[in-house]
Amino acid sequence: MKQGLLVALLLGALLGSRLVVRAQTAPATLLRGHVTDARTGEGLPGAAVFVADHPGTGTTADAAGRYALRVTAADSVQLTAALLGYATQTVVASARRPAWLDFRLRPATATLGEVQVRGQRPEEAGTLPGLSTLRLSRAQIKRMPTLLGETDVLRPLQLLPGVQGGPEGRSALYVRGGSPDQTLVLLDDVPLYYVTHLGGFLSVFDANAIDGVQLVKGGFPARYGGRLSSVLDVRLREGDPQRWHGEAALGVLATRLALHGPLRPGRTTAVLSVRRGNLDLITRPLSLKSSAGETSGGYAFHDATLHLTDRPSPRNRLSLLAYTGADRLFVTTKDLTRTAPGGYRYQYRGGSDLRYGSALAALRWHHDFTNRLGAVFSAGVTDFFYRNGQTARSAESGPSGARSTYSEARFRAGVTDGLLRAAFVLHLDSAHTLRFGAGLTRHVFQPGQNHYVVNVGARAAQNVDSTFGAAPVRATEVVTYLEDTWQPAPRLTLNGGLYAVVYGAGRTWWSVQPRASGEYALRENLRLTASASVMRQFLHLLSNNGAGLPIDLWVPATPDVPPQRAAQLTAGATWSRPGVAGIELSGEVFSKWLLGLVEFREGATFYNSTLNWAERLETGGRGRVYGLELLAQKKQGRTTGWVGYTLSRNERQFTGLNAGRWYPFRYDQRHGASVVVMRELKNLVQLTATWQYNTGNALTLAQGQYDAALPGYADAPPGASPGNRFQLDRAELYGPRNSFRMRAYHRLDVGAVFPKRVKRGERVWQVGLYNAYSRQNPYYVYFNRGQDNRWRLRQLALFPILPAISYVRRW
Repeated sequence: MKQGLLVALLLGALLGSRLVVRAQTAPATLLRGHVTDARTGEGLPGAAVFVADHPGTGTTADAAGRYALRVTAADSVQLTAALLGYATQTVVASARRPAWLDFRLRPATATLGEVQVRGQRPEEAGTLPGLSTLRLSRAQIKRMPTLLGETDVLRPLQLLPGVQGGPEGRSALYVRGGSPDQTLVLLDDVPLYYVTHLGGFLSVFDANAIDGVQLVKGGFPARYGGRLSSVLDVRLREGDPQRWHGEAALGVLATRLALHGPLRPGRTTAVLSVRRGNLDLITRPLSLKSSAGETSGGYAFHDATLHLTDRPSPRNRLSLLAYTGADRLFVTTKDLTRTAPGGYRYQYRGGSDLRYGSALAALRWHHDFTNRLGAVFSAGVTDFFYRNGQTARSAESGPSGARSTYSEARFRAGVTDGLLRAAFVLHLDSAHTLRFGAGLTRHVFQPGQNHYVVNVGARAAQNVDSTFGAAPVRATEVVTYLEDTWQPAPRLTLNGGLYAVVYGAGRTWWSVQPRASGEYALRENLRLTASASVMRQFLHLLSNNGAGLPIDLWVPATPDVPPQRAAQLTAGATWSRPGVAGIELSGEVFSKWLLGLVEFREGATFYNSTLNWAERLETGGRGRVYGLELLAQKKQGRTTGWVGYTLSRNERQFTGLNAGRWYPFRYDQRHGASVVVMRELKNLVQLTATWQYNTGNALTLAQGQYDAALPGYADAPPGASPGNRFQLDRAELYGPRNSFRMRAYHRLDVGAVFPKRVKRGERVWQVGLYNAYSRQNPYYVYFNRGQDNRWRLRQLALFPILPAISYVRRW
């Protein structure tokens, strides 16, 4: 509370000093416009716009490529727009009165990173540079080595300091000691609850549909809330307003198609991306062949994204976003028939069907009221669903008669949100940008419901039709925020604000969460950063973690299961060396405290028993995470890349677990390292290699065995009464929770992209090796008794070396 009060007082002082700074500011003129790709017409987020002969006067374009910059009033100024990968453009404009100036940048040699300009920060991002904020463009993501030929949006983020991916091959994000549910995933500002396919091995984002991603893991701007560890902000691309483009690809995992272009040239554009998994196309015929045509099974997934944008006037932009994606695992047995002597006949037909996925739709209106004030209004709905069902129909006939049976078991869970948002950006003067807004979200949680049907012929007394489980829980969340980005001096930039929320689900919680961050430039190439933030999360994710497919249940905070809380402090430094190489070195330390964590009690699960899910949890857990992150980048030239290292400690404590003592979190990894090298050859061939290392995951293993007496009727002594009869069974003796470690994890991935210009477009071959030296990384471990009757600990490794190839056609 003292920390929160100090931060709140600091923010009040920063916001209250605005009038003083304005009085000291020379007359200024506001220049606004767009920075776009000259070939496609798409906005270029992160593009730098600055006055070359006035160091410290500059800004960067927002997610839509818009910029707003105040310059000292003059007859003329030289305004320059620049972005790595594009040729710079300079225009001379009058600064006597407000003006609208657009830049159209032409692509140049692709490089890594982005231009950092001293001065006013992005008008929408509101985040200060450093390791707490990581950005990747679509071009960078598509250059990374693929998993079986499929580009993954989230996997490159796992190669950056402070970010882990969980078990082998997973695309989940464990950021600075947090779990996946503690990462807020936004698709154009709309929350998305489930973001992976194939049980976590591939993200749902098609790289062709997005413009870039930003991961905020510290120094959170005040407009973000609802999660404890990080914010993944995914921005969709806009289509070319002049002509159509497309890309079709065929790979091992999936087939995909992407199109973007004008519906009304110069005004309305569309982006459509569709992807379908290929695995079931292989497993269906193989399973039918191996079972003599009786059983068919497979795994399929799909996702589709639609983004429509209309610009009726320079001050207005309307956009419609729709996304759907789902996974399906199925096994079907068709007309299995068995006969036996004596006229006996048995027939069976049935199967199982597991489906889970997400869908969302949103309408957004961007409107500039004046040259200083702009706003984004949005309304939408987002949904996550989980469905699992089994059916069986059998018929028996014989000399004694006939009998038929039908049974059905279904389990369903999910969460649906309806939301309204309004976000405003106000440019007070050349030193201040104020952001404020409000939102309303209506949650409907379905923690889990079971449905059983059993029909035994005409015997009505044996028929069952039952539905049970947890009732839906409705919750209402109202939020508001105020954020200010202030540059009191050319070398100092501050960002601070308050995020307030009222949440109701059985009871009402009030929360005011202060945020503050700052950057000070000791020299032109040396910056110091620091931040403090308080977060609160009003929902929990209950997961069955194992070798099988994940079963995730989102549940709300209730009077029995309070919300989670976190506080984080960071401090860092960044040194850059301008020039041809573009070298940058960064380091950051962080400390995080967590309260209100939940965990399943020992041996408890939720499947088929969700009626009292809250009673199966250990609540009131605490966490502490602290660490050091280092990153060295080479941002320019034909060879680019980075080296990252993380040293951290991640612990949990529950009264009812591990005798109340602190223990390592499952994904506590003391050391993490990554190396990324990308080389562009003269013939446009792109070579990429990534290597990563992590300390093995923590786990709990049995330390011994003993004979335990259990109630029963076996092995009873002669003459013993039924109450004294017993049987012996083998029991395991466990030590402290998560006191063992798996073997260290390390892996090398290599890839190459071979583009070639062809008639009406380009064709690209992508080849690569996943786990190039075939490291046997443990997926899970187990005990096994050998022929010498001794127990040994063994491991299951999931992926050996995996070659991949895919073909891409662009036009």
